[in-house]
Amino acid sequence: MWGGSGSGVDYDVMEVYHLPTGAWDQKPTTGTPPPGTWVYSSVAIGKDIYYFGGRGAGDSGYQYQNSLHCLNVDSFKWRELSPSSDYDPMKKGFCGIISVHFDGEHYLVIIGGLGSSSTPKQPNAQYNNSFGDLRCNEIHYYRISSDQWISPVVTGDRPPPINDFTLTPVTNNTAVMFGGETDNGVSNKLYMISFTETSVDILEVPNPGGSVQWPEGRWSHSSVLITTCSGPHLLVVGGDYAYDVWLLDINKRKWKELINLPNNVTRRYWHSLSVWSVTPTTNWIIEFGGLTEYTDTAVIELRYTSDIDWSTSVIPLDQYQDQLRRWILSDWENLGLSKEVQLLRGHLQDRKREFFEEQLQREIKEKEQIQQDRDKEQQQLLQEKATLSQQLDDATTLLEQAEKDKSSLELEYNEKLNAKVAEILEEKTQVEEKKQIITEDYEKLKLKVAHMEEQYLKEKHIIIDDNQNLKSDISEKDKVIAKLTSQVEEQSQNEKQIITDLKEKDLHIAKLVKERQERVLKQPIKETSSIGLQFNYLEEQLQTKNSKQDTPFSRFLILIYLLFISFVLSTNYNSKQFIGKI
Repeated sequence: MWGGSGSGVDYDVMEVYHLPTGAWDQKPTTGTPPPGTWVYSSVAIGKDIYYFGGRGAGDSGYQYQNSLHCLNVDSFKWRELSPSSDYDPMKKGFCGIISVHFDGEHYLVIIGGLGSSSTPKQPNAQYNNSFGDLRCNEIHYYRISSDQWISPVVTGDRPPPINDFTLTPVTNNTAVMFGGETDNGVSNKLYMISFTETSVDILEVPNPGGSVQWPEGRWSHSSVLITTCSGPHLLVVGGDYAYDVWLLDINKRKWKELINLPNNVTRRYWHSLSVWSVTPTTNWIIEFGGLTEYTDTAVIELRYTSDIDWSTSVIPLDQYQDQLRRWILSDWENLGLSKEVQLLRGHLQDRKREFFEEQLQREIKEKEQIQQDRDKEQQQLLQEKATLSQQLDDATTLLEQAEKDKSSLELEYNEKLNAKVAEILEEKTQVEEKKQIITEDYEKLKLKVAHMEEQYLKEKHIIIDDNQNLKSDISEKDKVIAKLTSQVEEQSQNEKQIITDLKEKDLHIAKLVKERQERVLKQPIKETSSIGLQFNYLEEQLQTKNSKQDTPFSRFLILIYLLFISFVLSTNYNSKQFIGKI
Protein backbone atom coordinates (compact mmCIF):
# COMPACT_ATOMS: atom_id res chain seq x y z
CA MET A 1 0.00 0.00 0.00
CA TRP A 2 1.32 3.46 -0.91
CA GLY A 3 0.35 7.12 -0.58
CA GLY A 4 -3.04 8.44 0.34
CA SER A 5 -4.25 11.51 2.19
CA GLY A 6 -3.54 11.80 5.91
CA SER A 7 -1.15 13.05 8.53
CA GLY A 8 2.29 11.48 8.70
CA VAL A 9 2.10 9.72 5.31
CA ASP A 10 5.60 8.83 4.07
CA TYR A 11 5.68 8.75 0.27
CA ASP A 12 9.20 7.26 0.15
CA VAL A 13 8.17 3.92 1.66
CA MET A 14 5.77 1.12 0.75
CA GLU A 15 3.48 -0.26 3.46
CA VAL A 16 3.46 -4.10 3.31
CA TYR A 17 0.91 -6.32 5.09
CA HIS A 18 2.14 -9.88 5.83
CA LEU A 19 -0.80 -12.23 5.36
CA PRO A 20 0.67 -15.16 7.39
CA THR A 21 1.42 -12.94 10.39
CA GLY A 22 -1.07 -10.08 10.12
CA ALA A 23 1.73 -7.53 10.67
CA TRP A 24 2.47 -4.30 8.81
CA ASP A 25 5.99 -3.49 7.61
CA GLN A 26 7.59 -0.52 5.79
CA LYS A 27 9.83 -0.98 2.76
CA PRO A 28 11.87 1.99 1.46
CA THR A 29 11.55 2.66 -2.28
CA THR A 30 13.95 4.05 -4.88
CA GLY A 31 13.31 6.07 -7.99
CA THR A 32 10.76 8.86 -8.37
CA PRO A 33 7.26 8.11 -7.02
CA PRO A 34 4.14 9.36 -8.84
CA PRO A 35 3.19 13.05 -8.45
CA GLY A 36 -0.42 12.07 -7.73
CA THR A 37 -0.26 10.92 -4.11
CA TRP A 38 -3.97 10.34 -3.46
CA VAL A 39 -7.24 9.50 -5.30
CA TYR A 40 -5.04 7.71 -7.86
CA SER A 41 -5.98 4.37 -9.48
CA SER A 42 -3.81 1.24 -9.27
CA VAL A 43 -3.74 -2.34 -10.54
CA ALA A 44 -1.26 -5.24 -10.16
CA ILE A 45 0.09 -7.41 -12.97
CA GLY A 46 2.38 -10.10 -11.60
CA LYS A 47 5.06 -8.38 -9.51
CA ASP A 48 4.41 -4.93 -10.99
CA ILE A 49 1.87 -2.42 -9.61
CA TYR A 50 0.73 0.35 -11.98
CA TYR A 51 -0.39 3.76 -10.66
CA PHE A 52 -2.32 6.28 -12.78
CA GLY A 53 -3.41 9.89 -12.20
CA GLY A 54 -4.51 11.24 -8.82
CA ARG A 55 -3.89 14.56 -7.12
CA GLY A 56 -0.63 15.86 -5.74
CA ALA A 57 1.05 19.05 -4.61
CA GLY A 58 2.11 21.38 -7.44
CA ASP A 59 3.19 24.96 -8.03
CA SER A 60 -0.39 26.22 -7.58
CA GLY A 61 -1.72 23.85 -4.91
CA TYR A 62 -3.04 20.34 -5.37
CA GLN A 63 -3.31 19.47 -9.06
CA TYR A 64 -4.70 16.53 -11.02
CA GLN A 65 -2.17 14.36 -12.87
CA ASN A 66 -2.29 11.89 -15.77
CA SER A 67 1.10 10.26 -15.31
CA LEU A 68 1.59 6.47 -15.28
CA HIS A 69 4.18 4.85 -12.96
CA CYS A 70 5.15 1.26 -12.16
CA LEU A 71 6.54 -0.23 -8.92
CA ASN A 72 8.28 -3.62 -8.84
CA VAL A 73 7.56 -5.42 -5.54
CA ASP A 74 10.89 -7.32 -5.60
CA SER A 75 13.16 -4.28 -5.99
CA PHE A 76 10.70 -1.66 -4.65
CA LYS A 77 11.88 0.64 -7.43
CA TRP A 78 9.67 3.18 -9.24
CA ARG A 79 9.63 3.59 -13.03
CA GLU A 80 7.90 6.39 -14.93
CA LEU A 81 6.11 4.98 -18.01
CA SER A 82 4.17 8.06 -19.15
CA PRO A 83 4.82 11.50 -17.62
CA SER A 84 2.02 13.91 -16.79
CA SER A 85 1.22 16.04 -19.86
CA ASP A 86 -1.55 17.87 -21.72
CA TYR A 87 -2.16 14.85 -23.97
CA ASP A 88 -3.52 11.30 -23.71
CA PRO A 89 -6.16 10.81 -20.96
CA MET A 90 -7.50 13.80 -19.06
CA LYS A 91 -5.65 14.81 -15.89
CA LYS A 92 -7.91 13.21 -13.30
CA GLY A 93 -8.48 11.08 -10.24
CA PHE A 94 -11.38 9.00 -8.83
CA CYS A 95 -11.34 6.81 -11.98
CA GLY A 96 -11.34 3.03 -12.51
CA ILE A 97 -8.40 0.95 -13.75
CA ILE A 98 -8.00 -2.77 -14.54
CA SER A 99 -5.69 -4.92 -16.66
CA VAL A 100 -6.85 -7.01 -19.64
CA HIS A 101 -4.99 -9.60 -21.69
CA PHE A 102 -5.12 -10.06 -25.49
CA ASP A 103 -2.92 -12.48 -27.49
CA GLY A 104 -0.18 -12.64 -24.87
CA GLU A 105 -0.10 -8.86 -24.30
CA HIS A 106 -1.20 -6.89 -21.28
CA TYR A 107 -3.22 -3.70 -21.56
CA LEU A 108 -4.40 -1.24 -18.94
CA VAL A 109 -8.01 0.04 -19.14
CA ILE A 110 -8.90 3.42 -17.56
CA ILE A 111 -12.54 4.54 -17.34
CA GLY A 112 -14.27 7.76 -16.17
CA GLY A 113 -13.02 10.01 -13.39
CA LEU A 114 -13.03 13.59 -12.18
CA GLY A 115 -10.31 16.05 -13.20
CA SER A 116 -9.24 19.33 -14.73
CA SER A 117 -10.01 20.80 -18.15
CA SER A 118 -6.41 21.41 -19.22
CA THR A 119 -6.18 18.36 -21.49
CA PRO A 120 -7.73 17.64 -24.91
CA LYS A 121 -11.07 15.87 -24.89
CA GLN A 122 -11.50 12.33 -26.22
CA PRO A 123 -13.81 12.02 -29.26
CA ASN A 124 -17.31 10.70 -28.43
CA ALA A 125 -16.71 11.07 -24.67
CA GLN A 126 -18.82 13.37 -22.49
CA TYR A 127 -17.61 16.02 -20.02
CA ASN A 128 -19.77 17.80 -17.43
CA ASN A 129 -18.83 20.53 -14.95
CA SER A 130 -18.78 19.53 -11.27
CA PHE A 131 -17.90 22.35 -8.84
CA GLY A 132 -15.01 23.63 -10.94
CA ASP A 133 -13.82 20.19 -12.14
CA LEU A 134 -14.86 18.04 -15.10
CA ARG A 135 -16.60 14.67 -14.73
CA CYS A 136 -16.03 12.40 -17.75
CA ASN A 137 -16.80 8.96 -19.20
CA GLU A 138 -13.54 8.56 -21.12
CA ILE A 139 -12.32 5.03 -21.90
CA HIS A 140 -8.60 4.59 -22.71
CA TYR A 141 -6.29 1.64 -23.29
CA TYR A 142 -2.58 1.68 -22.47
CA ARG A 143 -0.53 -0.91 -24.37
CA ILE A 144 2.37 -1.72 -22.05
CA SER A 145 4.68 -3.32 -24.63
CA SER A 146 4.65 -0.26 -26.95
CA ASP A 147 4.06 2.51 -24.38
CA GLN A 148 1.00 3.61 -26.39
CA TRP A 149 -2.34 5.21 -25.45
CA ILE A 150 -5.33 3.95 -27.49
CA SER A 151 -8.95 5.15 -27.79
CA PRO A 152 -11.10 2.06 -28.42
CA VAL A 153 -14.50 2.01 -30.11
CA VAL A 154 -17.27 1.98 -27.47
CA THR A 155 -20.62 0.24 -28.11
CA GLY A 156 -23.64 -0.60 -26.00
CA ASP A 157 -24.83 1.17 -22.84
CA ARG A 158 -21.99 3.62 -22.19
CA PRO A 159 -22.32 5.08 -18.66
CA PRO A 160 -22.71 8.85 -18.25
CA PRO A 161 -19.80 10.92 -16.87
CA ILE A 162 -19.01 9.20 -13.56
CA ASN A 163 -16.44 9.00 -10.75
CA ASP A 164 -15.86 7.10 -7.48
CA PHE A 165 -17.28 3.83 -8.85
CA THR A 166 -15.69 0.37 -8.68
CA LEU A 167 -14.32 -1.47 -11.72
CA THR A 168 -13.56 -5.13 -10.89
CA PRO A 169 -12.02 -7.62 -13.38
CA VAL A 170 -13.77 -11.00 -13.74
CA THR A 171 -11.77 -12.69 -16.53
CA ASN A 172 -8.89 -11.64 -18.79
CA ASN A 173 -11.24 -9.51 -20.90
CA THR A 174 -14.40 -8.88 -18.82
CA ALA A 175 -15.19 -6.68 -15.84
CA VAL A 176 -18.04 -5.51 -13.59
CA MET A 177 -18.73 -1.81 -12.90
CA PHE A 178 -20.97 -0.68 -10.02
CA GLY A 179 -22.12 2.54 -8.30
CA GLY A 180 -20.41 5.92 -8.48
CA GLU A 181 -21.33 9.58 -8.58
CA THR A 182 -22.98 11.21 -11.63
CA ASP A 183 -24.67 14.52 -12.44
CA ASN A 184 -27.93 12.94 -11.22
CA GLY A 185 -26.48 11.96 -7.84
CA VAL A 186 -25.20 8.63 -6.53
CA SER A 187 -25.77 5.60 -8.76
CA ASN A 188 -26.63 1.94 -8.10
CA LYS A 189 -26.37 0.87 -11.73
CA LEU A 190 -24.58 -2.35 -12.66
CA TYR A 191 -22.66 -2.78 -15.94
CA MET A 192 -21.09 -5.86 -17.52
CA ILE A 193 -18.16 -4.86 -19.76
CA SER A 194 -16.35 -6.90 -22.44
CA PHE A 195 -13.04 -5.84 -24.02
CA THR A 196 -11.30 -6.61 -27.32
CA GLU A 197 -8.09 -5.15 -28.72
CA THR A 198 -9.96 -2.31 -30.44
CA SER A 199 -13.41 -2.10 -28.86
CA VAL A 200 -15.40 -2.03 -25.62
CA ASP A 201 -18.95 -3.37 -25.33
CA ILE A 202 -21.02 -2.37 -22.29
CA LEU A 203 -24.28 -3.93 -21.08
CA GLU A 204 -26.35 -2.33 -18.30
CA VAL A 205 -28.03 -4.93 -16.06
CA PRO A 206 -31.58 -3.68 -15.36
CA ASN A 207 -32.86 -3.35 -11.82
CA PRO A 208 -36.07 -5.41 -11.70
CA GLY A 209 -37.34 -3.53 -8.63
CA GLY A 210 -40.17 -4.78 -6.48
CA SER A 211 -39.17 -7.40 -3.92
CA VAL A 212 -35.90 -8.25 -5.70
CA GLN A 213 -32.91 -7.33 -3.54
CA TRP A 214 -30.78 -4.54 -5.01
CA PRO A 215 -28.25 -2.30 -3.20
CA GLU A 216 -28.79 1.43 -2.76
CA GLY A 217 -26.80 4.00 -4.71
CA ARG A 218 -23.33 4.78 -3.34
CA TRP A 219 -19.93 6.22 -4.21
CA SER A 220 -16.36 5.89 -2.86
CA HIS A 221 -17.09 2.27 -1.88
CA SER A 222 -14.76 -0.70 -2.47
CA SER A 223 -15.26 -3.99 -4.31
CA VAL A 224 -13.29 -7.22 -4.77
CA LEU A 225 -13.85 -10.41 -6.74
CA ILE A 226 -14.64 -13.50 -4.64
CA THR A 227 -13.92 -16.81 -6.41
CA THR A 228 -15.35 -20.04 -5.02
CA CYS A 229 -16.57 -23.33 -6.38
CA SER A 230 -19.97 -21.68 -6.93
CA GLY A 231 -18.57 -19.21 -9.43
CA PRO A 232 -17.40 -15.57 -9.37
CA HIS A 233 -19.01 -13.12 -6.96
CA LEU A 234 -18.61 -9.38 -6.46
CA LEU A 235 -18.28 -8.18 -2.85
CA VAL A 236 -19.25 -4.52 -2.24
CA VAL A 237 -18.35 -3.00 1.14
CA GLY A 238 -19.36 0.43 2.52
CA GLY A 239 -19.47 3.66 0.56
CA ASP A 240 -21.01 7.02 1.22
CA TYR A 241 -24.76 7.17 2.03
CA ALA A 242 -24.96 3.35 2.19
CA TYR A 243 -23.07 1.65 5.03
CA ASP A 244 -23.69 -2.03 4.31
CA VAL A 245 -22.21 -5.10 2.54
CA TRP A 246 -23.58 -6.80 -0.58
CA LEU A 247 -22.59 -9.90 -2.59
CA LEU A 248 -23.42 -10.27 -6.31
CA ASP A 249 -23.57 -13.65 -8.06
CA ILE A 250 -22.10 -12.48 -11.36
CA ASN A 251 -23.32 -15.43 -13.43
CA LYS A 252 -26.88 -15.30 -12.08
CA ARG A 253 -26.83 -11.49 -11.65
CA LYS A 254 -28.48 -11.72 -8.25
CA TRP A 255 -27.67 -9.59 -5.21
CA LYS A 256 -27.63 -10.74 -1.56
CA GLU A 257 -27.13 -8.47 1.45
CA LEU A 258 -24.68 -9.73 4.08
CA ILE A 259 -25.87 -8.72 7.52
CA ASN A 260 -24.60 -8.81 11.11
CA LEU A 261 -21.26 -7.16 10.31
CA PRO A 262 -19.92 -4.53 12.75
CA ASN A 263 -19.68 -0.80 12.07
CA ASN A 264 -15.88 -0.85 11.79
CA VAL A 265 -16.42 -2.90 8.61
CA THR A 266 -19.46 -1.22 7.05
CA ARG A 267 -19.11 2.45 8.01
CA ARG A 268 -16.15 3.31 5.76
CA TYR A 269 -15.66 5.01 2.41
CA TRP A 270 -12.59 5.74 0.28
CA HIS A 271 -11.08 2.65 1.92
CA SER A 272 -9.17 -0.25 0.36
CA LEU A 273 -10.00 -3.95 0.12
CA SER A 274 -7.71 -6.88 -0.64
CA VAL A 275 -8.86 -10.50 -0.88
CA TRP A 276 -6.95 -13.66 0.02
CA SER A 277 -8.42 -16.99 -1.04
CA VAL A 278 -7.42 -19.11 1.91
CA THR A 279 -9.24 -22.27 0.77
CA PRO A 280 -11.68 -23.12 -2.05
CA THR A 281 -14.56 -22.13 0.23
CA THR A 282 -12.98 -19.47 2.45
CA ASN A 283 -11.85 -15.96 1.56
CA TRP A 284 -10.32 -13.36 3.83
CA ILE A 285 -10.87 -9.71 2.96
CA ILE A 286 -8.42 -7.22 4.49
CA GLU A 287 -10.05 -3.80 4.90
CA PHE A 288 -7.88 -0.76 5.65
CA GLY A 289 -8.14 3.02 5.99
CA GLY A 290 -10.78 5.30 4.52
CA LEU A 291 -12.76 8.23 5.89
CA THR A 292 -14.01 6.72 9.12
CA GLU A 293 -13.70 6.98 12.87
CA TYR A 294 -12.20 3.47 12.97
CA THR A 295 -8.43 3.18 12.63
CA ASP A 296 -7.97 -0.58 12.96
CA THR A 297 -7.37 -3.05 10.15
CA ALA A 298 -10.44 -5.23 9.73
CA VAL A 299 -10.18 -8.82 8.46
CA ILE A 300 -13.47 -10.25 7.18
CA GLU A 301 -13.93 -13.99 6.79
CA LEU A 302 -16.37 -14.96 4.03
CA ARG A 303 -17.20 -18.69 3.84
CA TYR A 304 -19.33 -20.30 1.16
CA THR A 305 -21.71 -22.89 2.68
CA SER A 306 -24.38 -23.45 0.00
CA ASP A 307 -25.85 -21.90 -3.13
CA ILE A 308 -28.01 -19.62 -1.07
CA ASP A 309 -25.99 -19.17 2.10
CA TRP A 310 -22.73 -17.56 3.15
CA SER A 311 -21.28 -17.09 6.62
CA THR A 312 -19.44 -13.94 7.62
CA SER A 313 -17.35 -12.98 10.63
CA VAL A 314 -14.62 -10.57 11.62
CA ILE A 315 -11.23 -11.89 12.77
CA PRO A 316 -9.32 -9.94 15.45
CA LEU A 317 -5.70 -9.43 14.44
CA ASP A 318 -4.38 -11.06 17.62
CA GLN A 319 -6.17 -14.30 16.61
CA TYR A 320 -5.20 -14.06 12.96
CA GLN A 321 -2.46 -16.74 12.83
CA ASP A 322 -4.28 -19.30 14.93
CA GLN A 323 -7.46 -18.88 12.93
CA LEU A 324 -5.48 -19.21 9.70
CA ARG A 325 -3.99 -22.60 10.66
CA ARG A 326 -7.24 -24.00 12.09
CA TRP A 327 -9.40 -23.02 9.13
CA ILE A 328 -6.95 -24.35 6.55
CA LEU A 329 -6.84 -27.72 8.29
CA SER A 330 -10.61 -27.74 8.79
CA ASP A 331 -11.30 -27.13 5.12
CA TRP A 332 -8.89 -29.86 3.99
CA GLU A 333 -10.32 -32.34 6.51
CA ASN A 334 -13.82 -31.60 5.30
CA LEU A 335 -12.64 -32.53 1.82
CA GLY A 336 -11.60 -36.01 3.12
CA LEU A 337 -7.86 -35.57 2.62
CA SER A 338 -6.67 -36.89 6.01
CA LYS A 339 -3.24 -38.00 4.80
CA GLU A 340 -2.66 -34.74 3.09
CA VAL A 341 -3.85 -33.07 6.25
CA GLN A 342 -1.24 -34.84 8.33
CA LEU A 343 1.45 -33.84 5.85
CA LEU A 344 0.14 -30.31 5.86
CA ARG A 345 0.12 -30.26 9.66
CA GLY A 346 3.75 -31.40 9.77
CA HIS A 347 4.65 -28.90 7.11
CA LEU A 348 2.84 -26.17 8.98
CA GLN A 349 4.63 -27.11 12.23
CA ASP A 350 7.98 -26.92 10.43
CA ARG A 351 7.00 -23.64 8.88
CA LYS A 352 5.80 -22.46 12.30
CA ARG A 353 9.14 -23.37 13.89
CA GLU A 354 11.06 -21.71 11.07
CA PHE A 355 8.83 -18.70 11.30
CA PHE A 356 9.32 -18.29 15.04
CA GLU A 357 13.10 -18.80 14.68
CA GLU A 358 13.20 -16.15 11.99
CA GLN A 359 11.00 -13.94 14.09
CA LEU A 360 13.31 -14.46 17.13
CA GLN A 361 16.41 -13.57 15.10
CA ARG A 362 14.60 -10.59 13.71
CA GLU A 363 13.57 -9.50 17.21
CA ILE A 364 17.18 -9.89 18.49
CA LYS A 365 18.48 -7.76 15.63
CA GLU A 366 15.72 -5.25 16.20
CA LYS A 367 16.55 -5.06 19.94
CA GLU A 368 20.24 -4.60 19.18
CA GLN A 369 19.39 -1.89 16.71
CA ILE A 370 17.05 -0.32 19.24
CA GLN A 371 19.82 -0.35 21.88
CA GLN A 372 22.23 1.29 19.46
CA ASP A 373 19.63 3.84 18.58
CA ARG A 374 19.04 4.49 22.29
CA ASP A 375 22.74 4.99 22.92
CA LYS A 376 22.89 7.47 20.08
CA GLU A 377 19.80 9.19 21.36
CA GLN A 378 21.32 9.37 24.88
CA GLN A 379 24.47 11.02 23.53
CA GLN A 380 22.36 13.44 21.56
CA LEU A 381 20.26 14.15 24.65
CA LEU A 382 23.39 14.92 26.73
CA GLN A 383 24.63 17.30 24.07
CA GLU A 384 21.21 18.87 23.80
CA LYS A 385 21.09 19.18 27.63
CA ALA A 386 24.38 21.11 27.71
CA THR A 387 23.19 23.32 24.90
CA LEU A 388 19.88 23.90 26.65
CA SER A 389 21.65 24.79 29.92
CA GLN A 390 23.71 27.43 28.17
CA GLN A 391 20.62 28.72 26.40
CA LEU A 392 18.81 28.82 29.79
CA ASP A 393 21.59 30.95 31.33
CA ASP A 394 21.50 33.31 28.39
CA ALA A 395 17.72 33.48 28.63
CA THR A 396 17.93 34.27 32.38
CA THR A 397 20.33 37.16 31.74
CA LEU A 398 18.09 38.47 29.00
CA LEU A 399 15.06 38.14 31.29
CA GLU A 400 16.69 40.21 34.04
CA GLN A 401 17.63 42.90 31.56
CA ALA A 402 14.12 42.81 30.20
CA GLU A 403 12.68 43.33 33.71
CA LYS A 404 14.83 46.44 34.17
CA ASP A 405 13.84 47.76 30.79
CA LYS A 406 10.25 46.99 31.64
CA SER A 407 10.33 49.15 34.83
CA SER A 408 11.77 52.16 33.03
CA LEU A 409 9.35 51.68 30.16
CA GLU A 410 6.39 51.48 32.55
CA LEU A 411 7.42 54.76 34.29
CA GLU A 412 7.80 56.54 30.98
CA TYR A 413 4.55 55.03 29.78
CA ASN A 414 2.65 56.24 32.88
CA GLU A 415 3.93 59.80 32.43
CA LYS A 416 2.90 59.83 28.81
CA LEU A 417 -0.43 58.29 29.75
CA ASN A 418 -1.16 61.01 32.35
CA ALA A 419 -0.26 63.76 29.88
CA LYS A 420 -2.46 62.14 27.29
CA VAL A 421 -5.37 61.90 29.77
CA ALA A 422 -5.06 65.64 30.60
CA GLU A 423 -4.99 66.46 26.92
CA ILE A 424 -8.09 64.31 26.33
CA LEU A 425 -9.96 66.01 29.21
CA GLU A 426 -9.15 69.44 27.80
CA GLU A 427 -10.31 68.37 24.37
CA LYS A 428 -13.49 66.99 25.97
CA THR A 429 -14.20 70.40 27.58
CA GLN A 430 -13.71 72.15 24.26
CA VAL A 431 -15.97 69.64 22.59
CA GLU A 432 -18.70 70.25 25.20
CA GLU A 433 -18.46 74.02 24.63
CA LYS A 434 -18.66 73.57 20.89
CA LYS A 435 -21.58 71.23 21.39
CA GLN A 436 -23.43 73.95 23.43
CA ILE A 437 -22.80 76.54 20.72
CA ILE A 438 -23.95 74.15 18.03
CA THR A 439 -27.11 73.40 20.07
CA GLU A 440 -27.96 77.10 20.39
CA ASP A 441 -27.29 77.69 16.71
CA TYR A 442 -29.47 74.72 15.92
CA GLU A 443 -32.40 76.15 17.94
CA LYS A 444 -32.04 79.52 16.20
CA LEU A 445 -31.86 77.83 12.86
CA LYS A 446 -34.91 75.78 13.73
CA LEU A 447 -36.92 78.99 14.54
CA LYS A 448 -35.69 80.62 11.34
CA VAL A 449 -36.73 77.61 9.33
CA ALA A 450 -40.20 77.71 10.94
CA HIS A 451 -40.52 81.43 10.07
CA MET A 452 -39.41 80.77 6.52
CA GLU A 453 -41.93 77.97 6.22
CA GLU A 454 -44.68 80.36 7.39
CA GLN A 455 -43.58 83.00 4.85
CA TYR A 456 -43.44 80.36 2.21
CA LEU A 457 -47.03 79.27 2.89
CA LYS A 458 -48.27 82.90 2.76
CA GLU A 459 -46.47 83.56 -0.50
CA LYS A 460 -47.77 80.30 -1.82
CA HIS A 461 -51.40 81.36 -1.11
CA ILE A 462 -50.75 84.75 -2.75
CA ILE A 463 -49.30 83.07 -5.82
CA ILE A 464 -52.27 80.72 -5.99
CA ASP A 465 -54.72 83.67 -5.80
CA ASP A 466 -52.76 85.61 -8.43
CA ASN A 467 -52.75 82.57 -10.60
CA GLN A 468 -56.55 82.27 -10.34
CA ASN A 469 -57.01 85.99 -11.17
CA LEU A 470 -54.64 85.66 -14.07
CA LYS A 471 -56.61 82.74 -15.38
CA SER A 472 -59.82 84.83 -15.15
CA ASP A 473 -58.18 87.78 -16.99
CA ILE A 474 -56.89 85.48 -19.66
CA SER A 475 -60.35 84.02 -20.11
CA GLU A 476 -61.93 87.55 -20.52
CA LYS A 477 -59.19 88.59 -22.95
CA ASP A 478 -59.72 85.41 -24.93
CA LYS A 479 -63.37 86.41 -25.32
CA VAL A 480 -62.42 89.98 -26.44
CA ILE A 481 -59.89 88.58 -28.89
CA ALA A 482 -62.51 86.23 -30.30
CA LYS A 483 -64.96 89.18 -30.73
CA LEU A 484 -62.31 91.37 -32.40
CA THR A 485 -61.33 88.52 -34.64
CA SER A 486 -64.96 88.18 -35.74
CA GLN A 487 -65.19 91.92 -36.41
CA VAL A 488 -61.95 91.91 -38.38
CA GLU A 489 -63.21 89.05 -40.49
CA GLU A 490 -66.51 90.92 -41.11
CA GLN A 491 -64.67 94.15 -42.06
CA SER A 492 -62.42 92.15 -44.34
CA GLN A 493 -65.49 90.81 -46.14
CA ASN A 494 -66.87 94.37 -46.49
CA GLU A 495 -63.59 95.67 -47.91
CA LYS A 496 -63.52 92.83 -50.42
CA GLN A 497 -67.06 93.82 -51.54
CA ILE A 498 -66.04 97.52 -51.85
CA ILE A 499 -63.06 96.59 -54.00
CA THR A 500 -65.35 94.55 -56.25
CA ASP A 501 -67.76 97.49 -56.59
CA LEU A 502 -64.87 99.89 -57.42
CA LYS A 503 -63.70 97.62 -60.17
CA GLU A 504 -67.21 97.62 -61.70
CA LYS A 505 -67.43 101.44 -61.43
CA ASP A 506 -64.02 101.87 -63.06
CA LEU A 507 -65.18 99.75 -65.98
CA HIS A 508 -68.39 101.83 -66.30
CA ILE A 509 -66.50 105.17 -66.14
CA ALA A 510 -64.07 103.98 -68.75
CA LYS A 511 -66.97 103.06 -70.99
CA LEU A 512 -68.65 106.47 -70.52
CA VAL A 513 -65.41 108.35 -71.16
CA LYS A 514 -64.87 106.42 -74.36
CA GLU A 515 -68.39 107.17 -75.55
CA ARG A 516 -67.95 110.88 -74.70
CA GLN A 517 -64.71 111.09 -76.57
CA GLU A 518 -66.33 109.63 -79.61
CA ARG A 519 -69.15 112.24 -79.50
CA VAL A 520 -66.68 115.10 -78.96
CA LEU A 521 -64.70 114.06 -81.97
CA LYS A 522 -67.85 114.07 -84.08
CA GLN A 523 -69.04 117.61 -82.89
CA PRO A 524 -65.99 119.77 -82.29
CA ILE A 525 -67.67 123.27 -82.43
CA LYS A 526 -70.73 123.08 -80.21
CA GLU A 527 -69.54 120.73 -77.77
CA THR A 528 -69.13 122.89 -74.76
CA SER A 529 -72.73 123.25 -73.86
CA SER A 530 -73.51 119.61 -74.60
CA ILE A 531 -70.55 118.42 -72.57
CA GLY A 532 -71.81 120.57 -69.75
CA LEU A 533 -75.21 119.04 -70.07
CA GLN A 534 -73.81 115.56 -70.26
CA PHE A 535 -71.58 116.31 -67.32
CA ASN A 536 -74.58 117.47 -65.36
CA TYR A 537 -76.41 114.38 -66.45
CA LEU A 538 -73.55 112.14 -65.39
CA GLU A 539 -73.21 113.97 -62.11
CA GLU A 540 -76.90 113.44 -61.45
CA GLN A 541 -76.55 109.76 -62.29
CA LEU A 542 -73.55 109.40 -60.01
CA GLN A 543 -75.28 111.25 -57.26
CA THR A 544 -78.32 109.04 -57.74
CA LYS A 545 -76.20 105.87 -57.59
CA ASN A 546 -74.08 107.03 -54.70
CA SER A 547 -77.00 108.29 -52.69
CA LYS A 548 -77.60 104.68 -51.74
CA GLN A 549 -74.20 104.44 -50.08
CA ASP A 550 -73.12 107.98 -49.22
CA THR A 551 -69.80 107.50 -47.46
CA PRO A 552 -66.63 109.54 -47.31
CA PHE A 553 -65.05 107.04 -49.54
CA SER A 554 -67.83 107.47 -52.18
CA ARG A 555 -67.43 111.24 -52.16
CA PHE A 556 -63.70 110.79 -52.62
CA LEU A 557 -64.33 108.64 -55.67
CA ILE A 558 -66.66 111.34 -57.17
CA LEU A 559 -63.94 113.92 -56.72
CA ILE A 560 -61.43 111.70 -58.51
CA TYR A 561 -63.94 111.17 -61.29
CA LEU A 562 -64.48 114.91 -61.75
CA LEU A 563 -60.76 115.57 -61.89
CA PHE A 564 -60.41 112.88 -64.49
CA ILE A 565 -63.16 114.46 -66.68
CA SER A 566 -61.48 117.83 -66.38
CA PHE A 567 -58.23 116.36 -67.51
CA VAL A 568 -59.85 114.75 -70.54
CA LEU A 569 -61.63 117.93 -71.61
CA SER A 570 -58.55 120.05 -71.24
CA THR A 571 -56.82 117.97 -73.82
CA ASN A 572 -59.38 118.96 -76.56
CA TYR A 573 -60.34 122.60 -75.77
CA ASN A 574 -59.01 125.74 -74.48
CA SER A 575 -58.46 125.12 -70.83
CA LYS A 576 -59.16 128.69 -69.75
CA GLN A 577 -62.55 128.89 -71.51
CA PHE A 578 -63.52 125.45 -70.23
CA ILE A 579 -62.47 126.18 -66.67
CA GLY A 580 -64.26 129.56 -66.77
CA LYS A 581 -67.51 127.97 -67.90
CA ILE A 582 -67.19 125.37 -65.16
